[in-house]
Amino acid sequence: MRGMLFLLSLLIIPLLLSCDDDNVIEALPSRYVYFVDQAGTLQRYDITLKKVENMERTNVTRVTPVAANGIVLFEVAPGAETRLYGHCEDGSLIPVPQPVTSGPSEEYIYGVGGAVLSREGHHAAWSVYRRPTGSEDSTEWAQELCRFDCSSWEMNRVDVSVYVREQFEGTNFSPDIIIVRELMISDDGANVIVSVDMMQKEGGVAVDHQSLLLRWQGDALSMLQGNRQGFHLIAFDGSCTTLFYSSAGKGMALDCAGGNAVSKNFSTDHKELLRPSAFTKRTGEYLASYSNGALLALVRVDNGEKTSVLSSVRDITAMFPDIIFGELQDWASVSPDGEWVVFGWIGDNTEYLFTVRRDGTDLRQIGKGRFPIPATISDEIPL
Repeated sequence: MRGMLFLLSLLIIPLLLSCDDDNVIEALPSRYVYFVDQAGTLQRYDITLKKVENMERTNVTRVTPVAANGIVLFEVAPGAETRLYGHCEDGSLIPVPQPVTSGPSEEYIYGVGGAVLSREGHHAAWSVYRRPTGSEDSTEWAQELCRFDCSSWEMNRVDVSVYVREQFEGTNFSPDIIIVRELMISDDGANVIVSVDMMQKEGGVAVDHQSLLLRWQGDALSMLQGNRQGFHLIAFDGSCTTLFYSSAGKGMALDCAGGNAVSKNFSTDHKELLRPSAFTKRTGEYLASYSNGALLALVRVDNGEKTSVLSSVRDITAMFPDIIFGELQDWASVSPDGEWVVFGWIGDNTEYLFTVRRDGTDLRQIGKGRFPIPATISDEIPL
């Protein structure tokens, strides 16, 4: 097993190292917006040069936030088989390998929880299923997590299914199906937070549900919270001191080291905006929408202080008269340093993609068509 992990590390290391600052690129430093067009093709908009580049990758279903060293991960789903790729700012494209099974009787497939990338760009985590080759019976699948640490040249895995079933031994609940729904990773990659949904089945019918909030640190999993309503991961600070999540529509704040969760009100009329890409760790703000006043604003997590990004629909229609009216998409993303915002706008017969500075200036339309997959925007990438 150690030999297989070593071989995997040799394959994945270029993904996490080839974008390092030592790799000097003869170009202007810039910010990039990665987005997926209506054809499912990955595109990159260069904010400095004001141009769109076709990344020539189709069937893209998800893009991670851009790391400080320029790396971005994206998922490609040809048919039902998802694959994970890494794209570096210098243009190199590297497929991320799957874990290797011990024999042909088993195989790995990607799980529901999408891949996450650390802010530093040297750690990635994602969920996989280990299953009997070709099995369509999800009760036979084992849910695992993968994490790669390039500083120690290791890919680590942990079996979520084994841990979860141990927690419910001796109870009336049997977790027959286990699904990692969402993942988050700390800036240094040392902590991975996951939300897990479980289902008990009898005679092929679901009879009970449970949900857990787990922390993966070092070699072990630990339980943070449990309930029946499920957990939606919103954000946490870079060191994983405080975790923000929602459950049953209510915002919560939890000390990652343990303790009770406390209620946390995230002020916005558009709850769908509350996702990790809408939070900026450097300034401690998140994107929110208001129908009476600021259309799109950055709000400080600690005190609720608001900075208007777009104050009204007129900010858009006055500059782009072909857009008569519309509304925000259900996502918007902010750069890690809080200086730029990218958002989708649903018009009459089409959708538009915009970037804008945090003070509402330099509003640009960078795409037109349909943009259901959240775009992501980088800081200025160092050369």
